[in-house]
Amino acid sequence: MLTLTESCRQQPPTLRIGFWLLEDFDFYALANALEPLRLANQMAGRSVCQWQILSLEGRDLNASNGIATATTRLDQVQPLDVLILCGGDNPHAQAESPAVRQQLHYWAAQPVGLGALGKAGWLLAQTGALDGFRCSLPEPDPSLSFSTSSDLSPVAAPFCVDRQRLTCVGPQAVQGLMHELLARSHGRGLVLRMEKHATRQARPLQSVHNAPAKLQATLALMNEHLTRTLAIDELAESMGISRRHLERLFKRNLGCSPSRHYLDLRLQQARQLLQTTKRPMKDIAQQCGFVSLQHFFRCYRQYFGAHARDHVEADQPATRS
Repeated sequence: MLTLTESCRQQPPTLRIGFWLLEDFDFYALANALEPLRLANQMAGRSVCQWQILSLEGRDLNASNGIATATTRLDQVQPLDVLILCGGDNPHAQAESPAVRQQLHYWAAQPVGLGALGKAGWLLAQTGALDGFRCSLPEPDPSLSFSTSSDLSPVAAPFCVDRQRLTCVGPQAVQGLMHELLARSHGRGLVLRMEKHATRQARPLQSVHNAPAKLQATLALMNEHLTRTLAIDELAESMGISRRHLERLFKRNLGCSPSRHYLDLRLQQARQLLQTTKRPMKDIAQQCGFVSLQHFFRCYRQYFGAHARDHVEADQPATRS
């Protein structure tokens, strides 16, 4: 079994991950999880991780966007280090399935990591799999009823790895969770190389495929105002829509609030500046809209799972905080 709480000092074995899909699973979250694994193998020049796509019945499953994905039966799975649940928009209904509950209880008792992407975390919570563990969970849908243990310990972070439990708040936080897994299993150096590669490949504006025009325009406006950030009400007014309408657009297409995505953009810009310039951290923090270094450091660590200093180019002079 791979240990999730320690970095390996010698060349570690392959990290074996299973993704357990439920009907109407979040395709965006799954794609965000698989891409870092593929890139890790490419950057390492060997198979540092392997993955299996699983379901209870081993049939093709439709994602929430209608795309069918082939799966292997969960009871035919090869040995795993981590099993990650990827569900749909109604974890409450999925938790009522006796077969799902039985499998979750079984895997929670196994010596492997057990995790969930986004709303699937509530499914783990409802079945008691997160009792006694810190966890990152999305805000529950007020229209749904959730019955969870008082032993639940949610934290205000995009993702959380606590011993053998892994959770994240939504699709946007999946990459950070995968990076943390890889850092713990194969060292943070590999993840830093991956992040530098992604920075070089990234386009200036991360547009959303087939997103509504209002959302595209809002994203462009956010990117133009990273230093002096605009209030969400200002963004909505600029688009000629209400704040609630704007929040629904972000939730439906990006799985997060406008303010959360705005913060993500500022942090991604900060990381790019840290890795490609020799500017002092204080200047970078100010350019990305942070009023203090302490606030910048806290947000950066919560988002990337590493201190901002860890992402500074090796030849950049050290900066006092």
